[in-house]
Amino acid sequence: MSDKRTGRQAAGFSLLELIVVVSIVVVTATFAVPGFSYLLESTRIRTAAVRLMHDIVLARSEAIKRNRQVVLCPTDHAQGAAPVCGGVLAAGWLVFEDSDFDGTLDDGEAVLHAGSGLPDQLSLTNRSARKVVVQPLRFRPDGSSPGNKTLMVCSRVEPRATSWSVVMNLVGRPRLARDWGVCPAGAG
Repeated sequence: MSDKRTGRQAAGFSLLELIVVVSIVVVTATFAVPGFSYLLESTRIRTAAVRLMHDIVLARSEAIKRNRQVVLCPTDHAQGAAPVCGGVLAAGWLVFEDSDFDGTLDDGEAVLHAGSGLPDQLSLTNRSARKVVVQPLRFRPDGSSPGNKTLMVCSRVEPRATSWSVVMNLVGRPRLARDWGVCPAGAG
């Protein structure tokens, strides 16, 4: 088909060319989408572990700064409700100054921060992925913490996704560790 005014042939796609291009796009998307979901879930895991570590660092530094025990405890209280400790750490956490060193949030003790917890498709377990984390984390006035701890963030929906852990030593200093434990499918 030619354009009578310019003498050039009109540009366009034939049906066969369009079918070839669409099939190439479909084949490419078939291989790209699973890789993209893996990448998205891996990023979600690392982000959650970094947020948790940030709040652990906050609790430790506040203990040193205030020269008091500071506790990071699990909470599953609703937004706007009075803060109370209890539940699993994955649901959310409170950082508070523990003036009387009893490990519980009492009236008059300052809540320093409230963490929103992990997304539902993630779990928070110990290194062996046998126990969900329910114990509070305590930081003494010198920043130390009783016992070594590993808080491993795993995916419930993408078992191939790499786990990230917050690992704490007796000094209380946290660090991030990649693949520090094995996440079974549907962990925690």
